[in-house]
Amino acid sequence: MRYLASTIAIAATALVTSFPAQAADPPRQKLEEMAATLAANLARVCPQTTYNDVAALKSCSTALSQATFLPFANDVLWGGDQASQPIKKRHLTHFNPNVLKEMYLPLMTFTGKWTVAHDDRENLDIIRVEAYFRNDLPAGDYPYPFWHSADKWNAYETMNQVNFYLNAEGKIFVGTRGDAGSNAAKGPYTHVAHEPFQKGQWQWTDQTGKSQPEVTLFSARYQSGNPHTERLDQNYRAFASEMRAASCDGCHNPSNPAHSDQLTLLQTPAHAAGEIDRVIKEVQEGTMPQDELGLRKEIDPALRSAILRTAVAFRNELVAANQWEALNPDAPAIAYSTDRNAGRTR
Repeated sequence: MRYLASTIAIAATALVTSFPAQAADPPRQKLEEMAATLAANLARVCPQTTYNDVAALKSCSTALSQATFLPFANDVLWGGDQASQPIKKRHLTHFNPNVLKEMYLPLMTFTGKWTVAHDDRENLDIIRVEAYFRNDLPAGDYPYPFWHSADKWNAYETMNQVNFYLNAEGKIFVGTRGDAGSNAAKGPYTHVAHEPFQKGQWQWTDQTGKSQPEVTLFSARYQSGNPHTERLDQNYRAFASEMRAASCDGCHNPSNPAHSDQLTLLQTPAHAAGEIDRVIKEVQEGTMPQDELGLRKEIDPALRSAILRTAVAFRNELVAANQWEALNPDAPAIAYSTDRNAGRTR
């Protein structure tokens, strides 16, 4: 059982080698030391292996879920680098950083090679680490079918680096994947064609009758003895039903039909759990839901109340499940919620 615990820049114009200069000034030297430590640890827990190695994926996910060497901010954006655009104009996805650590970063293998850069225009440091995508895993090990878009699948298959953008506090607040690095260490790599994507089918039942993608389910994330998992699933389903009634699922899915610059995903239990505090806040404040123009969408007050009621119940059950896991630490517990007033443990 694993622990899924629970802003900005353009690409820099020059890379530096991974060998610190003798006369590096203190800020640069500190950045290079941070990059070296981060890259070495990623390579240690998620090393190069075959791109269909499920055991390595799971080991990497478990290690990253507990890792302290990734200094993420409270919120993080993730997506393709789109280096010609300022980050605030890039199409990126908002994540609870622990969702990124456990479900997305483990999909890469890391070599330990790194470079650093500085964007003078936006005054941001960037750490680039060499990384390659595990493209031959079972479909249920991906957070959603990346192959719903041929361009997205190709972008993942051709990526060779992950870029970590640091804010003024030295925290990672943006992570991107790119292909401007080297493929020298990639090894044997063959394009994989998955089953054709059925439009809108972000969750499905496989041939054995098992719900997929497995990696996003509570049953895959909590210990089997956790007494809260059944109610947690029930509360999630109630919340998801109200969200569908308000047509929220029409926008908050990977196809991004509203073309949001910063997309929030709610289409699976794990994604919804990672964003539940944000959902509650925005529904309470009336900033969500929005219409197709990005303006406040008026919905029946009873429906808004039902969304809030089920969202809070879902969040509270998450907190209870997390607390049980923390008190029964055969393996770390999930901590999706970041509500500091909810009595959750970390």
